[in-house]
Amino acid sequence: MQTNINLANNIMRIRKESRLTQADLAEFLGVTKASVSKWETGQSYPDIETLPKIATYFGVSIDELLGYEPQMTKAGIRDACERLKRAFAEQPFEQAHDACKELVRDYYSCYPLLVQVAALYLNHLPLAEPAKQQAFIEESIDLCRHIRKNAQSSATIKQAESIEACFFLASGKPQLAIELLEDTVEVEMGADVLLAQAYAASGQPDKADETLQGTLFQSLALDLNRLSSMAMLYVGDPAKLAVIHQRALAIIDAFEFEKVFVNTAAIHASFAMAYMAGGDADHALDCLDDYERACRLLEFPVKLHGDEFFDKADAWVENVNTTGTSAPRDEALIKRSLIDSVVANPAFTPLADNPRFKLIVKNLKEIAR
Repeated sequence: MQTNINLANNIMRIRKESRLTQADLAEFLGVTKASVSKWETGQSYPDIETLPKIATYFGVSIDELLGYEPQMTKAGIRDACERLKRAFAEQPFEQAHDACKELVRDYYSCYPLLVQVAALYLNHLPLAEPAKQQAFIEESIDLCRHIRKNAQSSATIKQAESIEACFFLASGKPQLAIELLEDTVEVEMGADVLLAQAYAASGQPDKADETLQGTLFQSLALDLNRLSSMAMLYVGDPAKLAVIHQRALAIIDAFEFEKVFVNTAAIHASFAMAYMAGGDADHALDCLDDYERACRLLEFPVKLHGDEFFDKADAWVENVNTTGTSAPRDEALIKRSLIDSVVANPAFTPLADNPRFKLIVKNLKEIAR
């Protein structure tokens, strides 16, 4: 995260690595040896027209000469995101937000980092003061647009599109989300299957297995989210809602997803909300029992991890995801959300005096300790 200009030391270092004297550099540039000496001791700096000449003489870029690194390594991005997650959990929101903005200013062309900052903004939106949330959302949308306009990676652009759409929904502007995403949804052609076949044909069966495991895991997680979203469309059709729920549970049970997919609890909560919207408190409480069980199975610190079946999924995520297998929020915030997702959720307010609901809340508080 170091972007400070270090011109003096760099001129001296690169000159010595090139086995050149101050006199050699001075003669090439048409300046005095004393001028070069002052540059290297930080007493003065070359003028802006001289910098390209020095860089050309040494055969380096101006960024390298200045010591400015506009891009961050994958490891650097992970470290920065971990620090920012802790900041959101431990510091006032504005202080953590300022740290994010400073990082964005320093690395405004490092799009893999910027999209992770946008994701952090989305995951920590509820922490912003209600009166300032809209301004924060607009700032986040502007960041996503900057990424979409300038990034070269299609994966980074798609991620920015999805995050931007989430902010539109959060601000009550679904039509803007539709306009952004409507033409981007495509028929999946199974590129991962072809890649796995290519790995296998080239004598790399482990890479083939890793690819298929990773994309299968991702697809199943998305399917569960699709089913939980579909459930809200059928709150007035109890029979169809029950079928959707049964099929989601079938996926969870078949792949033991409560043990490996950290958001399975949120899927159960979504179905509980759908049942409550349809006036079915008993089935909602059944879902909240499932929610509690899934929360109890979480291991802290929360990370994506596989099992005997998904034994290579971790490696795939580490390879394709900039922030690796870590959760998008700090442990303290995750534990707080386990309770708030139920207690502070207006959908469950009618259950406040229900003995089953009270027991679920009590157990969640114990889990979150």
